[in-house]
Amino acid sequence: MLVLPVGDALRAKMESHSFCAEAGDHTMSSFILPLGWLPVWRRNFLVWRKLALPSILGNLADPLIYMLGLGYGLGALLPTLDGQPYVAFLAAGTVCASTMNAATFEALYSSFSRMHVQKTWDAILNTPLGLNDVVAGELFWAATKSLFSGAAILVVITALGLTHGPLVLWALPAIVLTGLAFAALGLIWNALAPSYDFSCTTSHCSLRR
Repeated sequence: MLVLPVGDALRAKMESHSFCAEAGDHTMSSFILPLGWLPVWRRNFLVWRKLALPSILGNLADPLIYMLGLGYGLGALLPTLDGQPYVAFLAAGTVCASTMNAATFEALYSSFSRMHVQKTWDAILNTPLGLNDVVAGELFWAATKSLFSGAAILVVITALGLTHGPLVLWALPAIVLTGLAFAALGLIWNALAPSYDFSCTTSHCSLRR
């Protein structure tokens, strides 16, 4: 099968779309599909499912170390905040940090690998799907990864008794929206990055500032 580069495949689709429009064919559905992002999302999900357990444990390890070490270690030396222990204050921040990191990492490094290294995007663009479908699929998949990570942290802090009943479920929509926001920023940055080092260097400079 002939595999075109991303730019060539996209131009070929646009030329095909223009030709059909000039011919009066308004029923073309191969260029823009209502749920064209769904196959891209499903493809990423099926790949992730093979390593789901290590992935979830990896996302849990870092925030749990911070929460348990700082929350119960340092928190034992700190006074309460508005009647709440320091670990309860830290738990909410841990959910936010885990959500942001999961979405950002997926949109930056994993999407970059699929776009440049594995050439997954090239292969997808040689199907009826378009570039908008690929980007939307990556966006929603990164938000899904952030939901997995944030929900896993919520389960842990609920088991530790740091939540207040069913009100914790209101955090799930906030997790999804946060994941979408940071995934979008990551994909924009990913589009500008010529290599992995670009993201690493700029992230290091931002932290130093």
